[in-house]
Amino acid sequence: MHISELDTPSLLLDLDVLERNLRRMSEYCAKTGIALRPHIKTHKIPELARLQKAHGAMGITAAKVSEARVMAIGGIDDILLAYPIVSDTKANSLIELCEHARTSISIDSADAAECLSRAASATAHHLNVLVEIDVGFGRCGVQTPQAAVELAQLIDRLPGITFDGLMFYPGHMFVPTEAQNALLQEVNDRVDASVEALRKSGLTVNTVSGGSSPTAYRSHEFHHLTEIRPGMYPLNDRNLVEGGFAALADCALTVLTTVISTAVPGRAIFDGGSKTFSSDRLLTGNNKGCGVVLEDQNAIFYAMSEEHGHLDITSSSRTYRLGERLRVVPNHVCTTINMHDRIYGIRNDEVELIWKVAARGCVQ
Repeated sequence: MHISELDTPSLLLDLDVLERNLRRMSEYCAKTGIALRPHIKTHKIPELARLQKAHGAMGITAAKVSEARVMAIGGIDDILLAYPIVSDTKANSLIELCEHARTSISIDSADAAECLSRAASATAHHLNVLVEIDVGFGRCGVQTPQAAVELAQLIDRLPGITFDGLMFYPGHMFVPTEAQNALLQEVNDRVDASVEALRKSGLTVNTVSGGSSPTAYRSHEFHHLTEIRPGMYPLNDRNLVEGGFAALADCALTVLTTVISTAVPGRAIFDGGSKTFSSDRLLTGNNKGCGVVLEDQNAIFYAMSEEHGHLDITSSSRTYRLGERLRVVPNHVCTTINMHDRIYGIRNDEVELIWKVAARGCVQ
């Protein structure tokens, strides 16, 4: 099937670009000796997760238990839940995953440790646990090396769970490379201090799980890192492009849209709005716009209604026609995919495969 036969809006996945991105990350990890555990919240597709494993990933990372369950059913046998659990319902659901996959989790509180211990000790399963430390992003994570030691010691005292190491997320490093340099030293100082404190207390740090999409190819500069969890590297998006972490040619995912109105002078409207792209703003570059039109980068995708994409074409030399198709790279690929039921893998404008976004809406 040719893409001209697809209704719009539709998600297109350029398989040549995808495969190139997968190879590049695989080669980087092989060269540096850092294990790859990609975060599948970006795509939520078991087939793509299996493809990542075929390109050297040791396992995957998930954010929610329901998301992890979809991946386990889809054949993924090594899953880290990089999200704290503090309810017995979720803890019991997580333990059930151990029937299908090697399962581990990161936490940052005694309440979470005790919750997981109750669930695990009621079964024959044992859970490896990472202590999350805050390295500057200010979202989750214990605040001091001593707090990391105390939580790790509690984990090892509780039945059903074992301390396995540390996790961190340098989300505040989604900044230009020059600004990253100073932040990198701060992150390394915090990781060094926690690892040293844990080892002095007699604990073994087997795993240090870290990294992010913007820092993926600088992972060898982080101290003690044993595995990384980038999510967006197979697909990329406008945020990564404008931040200088990817090129537009590295963006494997686009939204295929149709021009539906040119009635207003200087404007073109296409059939994709906030229910197609999500409303995520641009976090990098000039912080303006909702995406980039590949066919006309002089056009400004400046606004969205729920079902309308608004283009300012006053700086464009292009003539827009009703019914013509446009491919748009979204600001944020993760939330865009979560708006859709399926994704069309294409090669030379021919649809080669169709994948269901199987973990779409898995927020529990």
